Amino acid sequence: MNRILRRAGLRVWPTVAAFALLLAGCSNASTVVEEPTVISDNIETKQDSKPVLRILSGNAIDQGNVDRFEQNYGVDIEWTSANNSTVQDILAALDSPSPPDLIEFDYSHIRELIDYDIFEPLDLAPYDGKSVINSYFPGLELSYFRSLDRQHIVFMPEILHAGITYYRADVMKEYGYPDDPEELGEYMESPERWLSMAKRLALKGKRIMQKPTDLLQVLDLSNGFFNNDGSFTRNTTEFVSAIAIAKESNKLNLPLGATIWEASGQEAIRNGELVMFTNGEWGDTHLQGWAPDTYNLWRTTRLPLNQYAIITGWVTAIPKQSNNKDLAWKFSTFQLHQREGYLKSLKISKWYDKLNEVRRTPLDAAASAIWDREIGWRISTEVSSDQIVSTIESNMMSQLADRLDLLSPLNARR
Repeated sequence: MNRILRRAGLRVWPTVAAFALLLAGCSNASTVVEEPTVISDNIETKQDSKPVLRILSGNAIDQGNVDRFEQNYGVDIEWTSANNSTVQDILAALDSPSPPDLIEFDYSHIRELIDYDIFEPLDLAPYDGKSVINSYFPGLELSYFRSLDRQHIVFMPEILHAGITYYRADVMKEYGYPDDPEELGEYMESPERWLSMAKRLALKGKRIMQKPTDLLQVLDLSNGFFNNDGSFTRNTTEFVSAIAIAKESNKLNLPLGATIWEASGQEAIRNGELVMFTNGEWGDTHLQGWAPDTYNLWRTTRLPLNQYAIITGWVTAIPKQSNNKDLAWKFSTFQLHQREGYLKSLKISKWYDKLNEVRRTPLDAAASAIWDREIGWRISTEVSSDQIVSTIESNMMSQLADRLDLLSPLNARR
């Protein structure tokens, strides 16, 4: 059997993380990026001589797109749904006698797959990844989709969704705060103003926080854990300020104490207690279901603290052992063309150039677990927020000491 290799040491990897899915929509559009000609390795065929394109996907199948591609390119597509599969299942499929030619998976799992040297470099000939990304996602920072050493693009964005703020415009106006989306977004750039608003509205029985760590979760969306040299990224004034707000809001009982995914949180939306929250830009349908009577009073704006972030999405990758790289690349760009209208309708399409450069590493999952655990109890202590960040940094580096060598490829190209 083929070995699934890790960049550092070329050793076989163990199980890493659960593979999740999120359904995303699409629509047709008019323009198309010219598809490069790719010389295929070994085109696998059925008895009727049609090429067979094997696709492993955690996303729902769009049968219309599949049918059109099969007709346009004279190919049979074998679509394997990977719903609820683990990364180990995906790696096993890639190491099987009939591996997929293309895989489609949740954007959040890049950090689980980034250290596997198994994907085609899509910025090199015969592919044209940079041009395609710039056409469909103009201004998007490419670091999100590069290999760990940042030498090549190995993940192709398919759909990306922004994290945004939902708010009751009538409540904002009633209490003298901006109800216009642009004006409110600008107002919430200041953590001091945001906290002042949270305090005042709480006195009126209105909440803009679900948990004390809400602002930290916003920063978490737009920041990684490690810099290019492997050092810790979060010892900054932004994180120190957000921890201070978490400490104070926890002490003053400003948060609702429930999330929008809990029944009590949804009830708070319906009865007018929770008047602001962050979610993906796909959350409109959820809100309409949670609060049909007040749905028309809600508006959306960007995230607090002047942050712009990807919250969910889908990406594709072409395995090196794919037998039909040509068709896999064609299908990937075909999907983008079919969804171009939908992509342009998304809020994030106006913010691609505002996204932070984020380094994804194979230690992110472990670092996130340590961060969440430490923050969870330290905000209830009397320790200062800057000391909390320093302590978490020290503890994280200590607990991950035997694995920090996995970050060495970050130094390969600064």
